[in-house]
Amino acid sequence: MRRGTLFGLSFLILVSVLAAYRPALQAGFVWNDDTYLTENPVLDRPDALSLIWTEPRASEQYYPLVFTTFWIEKQLWGLRPFGYHLVNVLLHAGSALLLWHFLTRLKLRGGFFAAMLFALHPVSVESVAWVTERKNTLSLFLSLLAMLAYWSFLATRKAAPAPTAVGAPTAVGAQPQPRKKKRAVAAPVPWWRKPGFLYAAALLSLTLALFAKTTASVVPAVLLVLIWWKRGRIDGKDVIPLLPFFAAGIGLAFHTAWFERTMVLATGEEWSLSFLGRVVLAGRVFAFYLGKMLLPTNLAFIYPRWEIDASVWWQWLPTIAALALLTLAWILRERVGRGPLTVLLLLGGVIFPAMGFFNVYAMRYSYVADHFAYQAVAIFAAAVACPIAAALEPLSLALRRAATALVLVVFAILGVLTFHQGRAYADEDTLWRHTLAVNPGCFMCHTNYGSSLMARGNLDDAFSHFQASLRLRRDVKTYLNLARVEELRERFDAAADWLEAALRLDPVHPIALMNLAAMNTKAGRFDEAIVQYEKALEHSLPDIHLAYNGLGAALAGKGRYLEAAEQFKRALVANPDYTPARDNLNRALALHEQGRR
Repeated sequence: MRRGTLFGLSFLILVSVLAAYRPALQAGFVWNDDTYLTENPVLDRPDALSLIWTEPRASEQYYPLVFTTFWIEKQLWGLRPFGYHLVNVLLHAGSALLLWHFLTRLKLRGGFFAAMLFALHPVSVESVAWVTERKNTLSLFLSLLAMLAYWSFLATRKAAPAPTAVGAPTAVGAQPQPRKKKRAVAAPVPWWRKPGFLYAAALLSLTLALFAKTTASVVPAVLLVLIWWKRGRIDGKDVIPLLPFFAAGIGLAFHTAWFERTMVLATGEEWSLSFLGRVVLAGRVFAFYLGKMLLPTNLAFIYPRWEIDASVWWQWLPTIAALALLTLAWILRERVGRGPLTVLLLLGGVIFPAMGFFNVYAMRYSYVADHFAYQAVAIFAAAVACPIAAALEPLSLALRRAATALVLVVFAILGVLTFHQGRAYADEDTLWRHTLAVNPGCFMCHTNYGSSLMARGNLDDAFSHFQASLRLRRDVKTYLNLARVEELRERFDAAADWLEAALRLDPVHPIALMNLAAMNTKAGRFDEAIVQYEKALEHSLPDIHLAYNGLGAALAGKGRYLEAAEQFKRALVANPDYTPARDNLNRALALHEQGRR
């Protein structure tokens, strides 16, 4: 392909992505962007970069490269959302270009069409339009760089040195002299094309991709599958160079799984599926994503959470179908080629981390999410576009032009769908309303939308959404929100009723205990408040200074000023900047002195 044509088509991909994602570029911040970026205190600390890389618990997840990019961007444009969205969109466009380049290196036809299909596919919107999912856009970009570098490493490692012509010319009329045999001299190779550099670049790119999101751990397995597809076999020479890649991927993947269980707390009844249940879930997850990639309609930020029961026979159908397809592709690999089996292995491999075998916090409200399928969309695009392009190659020019026109229509439709889906991310309220329109049974959407309404003082609508959430699912957080609305209405007894209902659901919930104690303090029921604060302090609390301060207030209400002062001091130890505790301490000590006179 000529350089001008290559540049023009690359520019077309970039312009198409910018046009399709224009609503995302104009969007604000949505769910989880606060804990990752806008309200992440780590990003404002002088030792931010050190904490990001050395303290796994500094932020919500240990993806230090993502938080490093956020830190850099915050220095450049503060919290103006356009810059963060632009970087995500450009990374997505860059991944599409790298996908095209990689498919060309694999000598596959239709790489440009595959890149366009990936670039405009609506399932990618969630990863691109949601700032928090910088994890996906950055990780895939670096993963594709790693794959390109490694494939180049394989090519240069196998290339034979090209000999150069040697021998002195003979003068005109002179007697020819016998030439001495000289050793062939290899043509000089630029340092950036040497195997050692390419191997190191591939390993570095993969490591950085893992520090963006550990789903990149599948990259070495993807490379092995592609090597098998090309050659029909794998031997030790193929596996040994990839061992460091596997080690890095497996190590960081297990760290993420441990972090989800221990720090993010993805454990408990909601994650208690049996092994057979997880096998059933895996088949359903695979079928779901394949269906959404084939027909990307009714996309939602949060999908309904399925009821998984391995004892129900029909729930096994997706798993049985997937295994049957895999078996059939293996049996027919010599007759129809290794392509179908390769596609199934690659799709299953990249979706595997999200199939349910590992606990992920998002499984609390849904087993599937569009951003879990971002890498799979790239493979799907190649699996659709490249075989079609190869099949069209022997056809007449007129038929190829007609097929190209049809493909352009498909791209236009996908671009419109992506544009429409991107509008859902305009702001948090728009996102929750859009999600509820697609998934009315989303209890968490009602809760989050209600919280947004409550923060803006729209208490009546917020209360309605919290009640709708409670009808769908009894949840302590919903009871706490209902109590908060009543507290803001200054209906403290009604607030206490909701909190008592929360404690019937979870008798030792520390936040419910602390909030009920606060209501009882405001109602003058100091004895009850003291007991509840003391019970709450038996557990781990995120804002323990509030519990100490509340206990001090209840003790002061009983006239026990010295004991109250001790609690206010503990609050200040936990949070030295909490001025209400300092004011309460001074007041308690003053009242104690007055009582002594």
